[in-house]
Amino acid sequence: MLGAAPGAGAGTDKPAGKRCVAAEEAVIHMAGSDEGPPKFTASFYRHMYSLDVSLDGADGKELPISIETVCDVPKSLRKQAAQLAGSDGVARVLQRTQVWQDGTQLTGDDASRALDGADTATMRVRTIKRPKWSKDEDGEPLPTFRAGRIEITD
Repeated sequence: MLGAAPGAGAGTDKPAGKRCVAAEEAVIHMAGSDEGPPKFTASFYRHMYSLDVSLDGADGKELPISIETVCDVPKSLRKQAAQLAGSDGVARVLQRTQVWQDGTQLTGDDASRALDGADTATMRVRTIKRPKWSKDEDGEPLPTFRAGRIEITD
């Protein structure tokens, strides 16, 4: 599971990877901050991360997510990653996105049904640049990711 110990990830007490920023830590960094959507540097957008997320059904090729933990974060990008932990976002499921459940890779309709019914997952993602972010029901931009691999954990 994305370089994690077996059984680690969303739905457990262990994060999906190393060098993680959890929602609890993000609250400490963001106390008193209401500056709108997160802002990231170019180097943040170039890096791939592992996210532990809660899911709430799929919407076509977009998967609404609640980000619990951001892992594989270099020390220099930790404060930026803290803007994501504990927030909502959208993962875009691409044709090349791998979907796994119980050690089996799912494809086509099987993958779509599994994602729609899943509660938690660990995913390997890259952040999409802000002008192309999806919007929430109020029209506010949500951090949006290209999903490379999704491991359904519950």
